[in-house]
Amino acid sequence: MPTLVIFVALAILLAILLAVIVLMPWLRANKSAQNDQLIALNVEVFNERLEELKSDFNDGAMTEAEFKVQKTELERQLLLASEDKNSVILNGSAEQKETSNGLLTKAKREQQFTRNTKVRLTLITCIPLLIIFGYFLSGDRSSVVNLWQAQDKVGQVADDLLTGKIDVPPEWAAKDSVGLMGAIQTNVHKHAHDPMRWMRLADILFAFEANDQALEAQARAYRLAPEDENIAVSYAQTKFFTSGGMLDSSSRKALEDVLQKNPQHQGAQMLMAMGEARSGNYTQALAWVTRLRESIMARDGDHSEALKSLDELSRNIVQQQQASMASAKGDSATKTNSITVSANVTLNPSLAPMLQPSDILFVTIQESTGGAPLAVKRMPAIELTKAVNGYNIELSDEDAMMPTHTLSKAMQEGKQLVLKARVSKSGQAMPQTGDLTANDLPLNYQQGSESKLKVKTEINAQLP
Repeated sequence: MPTLVIFVALAILLAILLAVIVLMPWLRANKSAQNDQLIALNVEVFNERLEELKSDFNDGAMTEAEFKVQKTELERQLLLASEDKNSVILNGSAEQKETSNGLLTKAKREQQFTRNTKVRLTLITCIPLLIIFGYFLSGDRSSVVNLWQAQDKVGQVADDLLTGKIDVPPEWAAKDSVGLMGAIQTNVHKHAHDPMRWMRLADILFAFEANDQALEAQARAYRLAPEDENIAVSYAQTKFFTSGGMLDSSSRKALEDVLQKNPQHQGAQMLMAMGEARSGNYTQALAWVTRLRESIMARDGDHSEALKSLDELSRNIVQQQQASMASAKGDSATKTNSITVSANVTLNPSLAPMLQPSDILFVTIQESTGGAPLAVKRMPAIELTKAVNGYNIELSDEDAMMPTHTLSKAMQEGKQLVLKARVSKSGQAMPQTGDLTANDLPLNYQQGSESKLKVKTEINAQLP
């Protein structure tokens, strides 16, 4: 049954139930008031009959003994009527009975409107309808209806993706990417205590380049299952690369917990080595590389490629260590080993009104063919408006995301590099609609030239 039909049916039932609960006490006849009217009627009849008896006694129509007997009988009847409020016992004359019946009929007629079945049914029917109309007419509910329709259509596909039954959605389901994504997110929140659903949601978000949301999904999975090595390492790896190659407290703790349980976990060892090198802890980084080498050599099989990569990583760490020491001592000869790109970034005046205080400026250098950036600088974009002749930014090997993926190495290998500048409106590293960007600037660098390359670029367009 469609979700919309179920929702409307349940809403109607709930509205009717609330209407009955709220209205029935008001519509119910007031029995206490009716009983009070009957008692008053009995007293009135008693007084009238007593006056008649007194008149007959005064006229000499009855003796004193008969008067007392009749009076006693009236009092007895009044007491009996008071004890039974649902009946009136009157043993007087036919004229008195007719009078009392007329008064009783009048009292019932006055209460009749509260016991009218049509009024009750009308109110109980109209109030739920008014509630439903108010819900749909007070705002645009199309997004909710579209979500329900998507759940009915692709809800099972979303569940199969999140449970690993299928890796790729069917073609007919992939056409409605918005509906499928909504069904996936709804499914994850419905099973919010399943860490694997959060991990698969993160993979899907990465495919859509929604890195911040994917990182949050992995963080939720890690909080649900911190003991799972795969989840912990995946979360730490994502946090490492989205933080510019730095290990923060959460990613470091995740890796340390994994290594405490499994000291030979190679993925965790590699991340620790890269993180320590990026933080300038070169001795610790080399120690992690040594532990990783021993772990690989202890396994059976040919691992020459892996060991070769570790040798290259060690050499890069040593070079960074030497460059750091040379920089501290002012050794100009060692400084020439590191190449610096000095970029002068300006903002086109026509785009200045679009700049917000929360915008972030990203300046990156990467290979023209794509891939991970060789150097990244991130800073408040408001600095562009403060600089008179453009904002100067220097990028070097110190700004590399990975120790083995540096600017100097790429230039020494003669790779074609480009400089990119972008103002992110969301603060995310991935380009999004509305961001302000500059054209990719090729870097023309000749071997043996000066160690600092100066370039200029202008942010002059907005991403559609």
